[in-house]
Amino acid sequence: GPAFIVDRQKPTGGEIIDSHALYVDVQRAWRRMDDLAAPTRGYATLVEIGAGVPGVSSRNFGRVVARFAGWHPIDRDDDLSMRLEGGVVIASSRKGVPSTLLFRTGGDQTVRGYAFNSLGLREGDATLPGRYYALASVEATHWFREALGGAVFVDAGNAADKPTDLEPALGYGVGLRVRTPIGPLRLDVAYGARAHGVRVHFSVGLAF
Repeated sequence: GPAFIVDRQKPTGGEIIDSHALYVDVQRAWRRMDDLAAPTRGYATLVEIGAGVPGVSSRNFGRVVARFAGWHPIDRDDDLSMRLEGGVVIASSRKGVPSTLLFRTGGDQTVRGYAFNSLGLREGDATLPGRYYALASVEATHWFREALGGAVFVDAGNAADKPTDLEPALGYGVGLRVRTPIGPLRLDVAYGARAHGVRVHFSVGLAF
């Protein structure tokens, strides 16, 4: 639905940027899964298309985001999952587009091994959002018991202001999985290759 967004960015060492937009969007989802809370087979796709309304937004722009997740059982005790995401803000410049409608990535449900929203444009000491983002993840899980499993994973992603600047930041690690009535509980230990550090991540439920 429509939302009016007012935004001010004041990055350390950077210029102050004010923006606003009357943003209108539509979303469409396609799902085919064996279990809505904890799938092991099937897929889910979500597409969002939106725009800043001309005349009441500081810049005219369009916005498209697509997300895909798939699950495939290997055998009785092992399964494989993957996730692909991407987004673009269609505008000649990021200036004038509210930062909440631009993109950063990194964190528990995007690129593990990095702090939340720490991947994007570097300006001074700040990480700013960009007009493009992309990420991919592959994960294999072995179930030791019906509700308890272990996983290995590789994530890659980044955000940038040009598609050619989307250099993937890699994160990989291992995790514990517990099936619960509200979805899988995930406790992960991940190494961020670009950050040169290890982070612990916790999340419950599906990414989207």
